[in-house]
Amino acid sequence: MESIAKSTYLTHIYMRYLLGPELFWLLVYGGANLLAKANVPPTKPVDDFVENCWFLVPLLALLTFALWWVPQVEKNWLLLRVWIACILGGHYALEKAMSAYSTQGPGIGMGYLAGMLLLIMILIAGTVVVIVGPVARKIF
Repeated sequence: MESIAKSTYLTHIYMRYLLGPELFWLLVYGGANLLAKANVPPTKPVDDFVENCWFLVPLLALLTFALWWVPQVEKNWLLLRVWIACILGGHYALEKAMSAYSTQGPGIGMGYLAGMLLLIMILIAGTVVVIVGPVARKIF
């Protein structure tokens, strides 16, 4: 009986660190990789979706901030983990998705730059909400 309790405890400890922004962005990168492989030969609907990835991938950073309300996620160092995972994951996901576009040119490169700038703005806004939100609740 003691070994079952110990394995349950270890599973709980592992899940606290496994559930986090790194796993989320790994899944997003996997989706971008599948998108890149699905666009052979290029089709117009997939190309249109790839063009919109500059906006869609940074919006996924908002979902990363939802980890603050998941009780199983370890909150120590979570903000730093979110920033690192979002910047690296956003870069790799945008790079992979934009490389799937059928006609490469300066426009799709600008989509990558716009996506990364939007991602950083969303990270700043999310950080303000996560840090200032609890403080504002205590004041008001």
